[in-house]
Amino acid sequence: PSSSPGSGISAAPGSRLSWFLRPSGLPPFRQIHANPQGMTLYCTNAKHMIKLTYQLQLATPAFLGDAEQKGVWRTPPFKALIREWWRVAVAKELDYDHRRIKAREKALFGTAADDSREGNQQSRMRLALAHWREGSCKSWPASENRVRHPEVKDRNTGQPRLVGSELYLGYGPLLFQQGSTRLKANAALQAGEDNQLKLVLPDDEQAALARAITLAHWFGTIGGRSRNGWGSLLWQAEGNTPLAELTCSALEKTDCLRALADCLALDWPHAIGHDDRPLVWRSRATFRNWREAIKFLAQTKIAFRTQFDFNTGWNSPRVEPRHVLAYPVTKHSVGQWGNNARLANTLRFKLHHEPDGLRALIYHTPCKPTLPHGKVNLLDTWQRVHRFLDKQTMLARLD
Repeated sequence: PSSSPGSGISAAPGSRLSWFLRPSGLPPFRQIHANPQGMTLYCTNAKHMIKLTYQLQLATPAFLGDAEQKGVWRTPPFKALIREWWRVAVAKELDYDHRRIKAREKALFGTAADDSREGNQQSRMRLALAHWREGSCKSWPASENRVRHPEVKDRNTGQPRLVGSELYLGYGPLLFQQGSTRLKANAALQAGEDNQLKLVLPDDEQAALARAITLAHWFGTIGGRSRNGWGSLLWQAEGNTPLAELTCSALEKTDCLRALADCLALDWPHAIGHDDRPLVWRSRATFRNWREAIKFLAQTKIAFRTQFDFNTGWNSPRVEPRHVLAYPVTKHSVGQWGNNARLANTLRFKLHHEPDGLRALIYHTPCKPTLPHGKVNLLDTWQRVHRFLDKQTMLARLD
């Protein structure tokens, strides 16, 4: 219905009006909001809540799928993004204890557990997007930049061949069909698309959530293959305190840095690593558009991965250093891990807008692999990657 008799609550014609039932014992709702585009309603006790508004813009295409695998703006990925960086924001405060973090996380973000012993908890945070439009990228643009990959050989000559840089970093949502890179699904969100995000947050969690949003602004990406820089999301505060610029000193103030060796002792990403400096690199130059930046990131990833030579091939009897960077690896499986094992990238990419173009960002959230890794020296393996990045003339450590 568009209204509730006697309630004084109404919605514009054609809008969606949703209802929240107030559980017994909770204070009465103080505010209800809707708009003709179907913006998600939030109902809050305004006395104890903080309202924030952000303009969002994509620096790269994003592969966000709905139930029909169409690219659309949706609130769940944004809640997940804030939740991801909230864990990093509070990890040190809670002594990196995953049980304490989980308990506080459930109280803030809510849960819908299938196990009745756990019980369900309502989220104390509300999100609303100005629109849920479908993405404008209906087919993948032609003229993709190609890069050399030393392990991809021409079948006839045996010589290394060029591969699509976007296909390399976006394989899955992107496919190689009929000689070119194509979208797997019907649509994607295109670079430059924007939206407005409204948040209502509990004031007793304001400090931690503010750090989480700042971290999401600096490092956050959304959607499929987002660790490779897709879905690079840019935040701009509206009427609030402007988000801090990413600098070494600003990053240190978030309390989210941790020594590399200590990070590798836990099997979940909980901090930005550091040695004598944060494990964050930026391109020295900016790029005219996202395709040039993606090409640079693809070249960088190919180079730091292929510096590790394999001594085994398919169904390897042991784990090698290259395997723990990210898995699976084409034609280099690990027998004991099986066919469905996955290790996500912990060295991640993002693009940032600057006045003269896009700057590439590389950062490391180190953690121990969740798969058995035998005698592989994790610390030495990742230090080799970091030394490689330090030697690249087109990259510089965050200062």
